[in-house]
Amino acid sequence: MPDARPEHLDGPDGPHLGDALSALVDGELSPAEEAEARRHLDGCAECTDELAATQATADLVRGLPAVDPRFGFYERMLRPSFGSGSTDRRRVRIALSVASAAAVVALVVGLASNLSGTEVTPAVDDMVEIHEAGFVPSTGFAAMAPEEMGGLDAPAQLEGGFQREAVYQRDGDDTVAAAYRSDTDTVTVFEQDGDLDDDALDDHMEPMDAHAWAMEAGDGMHAVVVERAGVVYTVVGDASMAVLLVVGGDLPDGPAPSLLERARGAGAEVVWTFGLGS
Repeated sequence: MPDARPEHLDGPDGPHLGDALSALVDGELSPAEEAEARRHLDGCAECTDELAATQATADLVRGLPAVDPRFGFYERMLRPSFGSGSTDRRRVRIALSVASAAAVVALVVGLASNLSGTEVTPAVDDMVEIHEAGFVPSTGFAAMAPEEMGGLDAPAQLEGGFQREAVYQRDGDDTVAAAYRSDTDTVTVFEQDGDLDDDALDDHMEPMDAHAWAMEAGDGMHAVVVERAGVVYTVVGDASMAVLLVVGGDLPDGPAPSLLERARGAGAEVVWTFGLGS
């Protein structure tokens, strides 16, 4: 009896199902082709294992929201990278499975980044007004007791002889403020967790370097915005601009990267390793 297997189910490397496994998972085989593939799977442990891996990868991808791939992703997936037409097709399938897993990592990493990323745009004018008002009750800020500060990293003293007098927080606000005083000047450091959206800064802000911006705030007041790893500081006060820049330069980075952030970085390494990065 002639072989009833559809022609595209046969590959040059033998009777394994090969590319038909993906078609089976995606429901692209005709009823006759699917029945023949199922009969083959009943007696082939190797194809059964490969089908399970293909199905698991497909389930992961289908469970993710739509994310646009990077430019050139499809071209990289299709480009020849394993030699001539005599290349072992199974090696190609294994490589594509690895690339698919890397793509899943890229999508998960991108999703996590989108969900957790925070952009900060300091309201500099409001911060100047709060500093000048001295944190009176009408500003909404209230002094924090030492036991309320928890892991807050508000240095007790800063460069320039500034000593911390109090730390303030406003209900429903993600901004913490610390008031400092030296022999001659007072400054307030406003702290916000996240990454600076420098495109939305006040038009009067002038870049001092790659991570610092400064402006005259009127009536002898100055303001400096400083970007650190994971945190944005706004320093305002009646001290000179040079003094505020020194104070800003003495402020600490944000907390150490979280587990999610470290996983995000590891996922990016996987993507670059397998050539999916631009």
